[in-house]
Amino acid sequence: MTDPSSFATALWTLLISAAFVLALGLAIISDMALRRREDRAAATRRRAESAESAARNGHPAAR
Repeated sequence: MTDPSSFATALWTLLISAAFVLALGLAIISDMALRRREDRAAATRRRAESAESAARNGHPAAR
């Protein structure tokens, strides 16, 4: 028969491992969302700078 304390230890190990994997997964998803937001902000900033530069030079802005 299985020793109850070893069974409990196995369950705790499984629980802690699952929590760790879940935390890493959430961190990865969060990092991906942050990078996407930064990329969007950079693209918007580049478009604004391009339009401003084109206006200064008297040329229509590229789309």
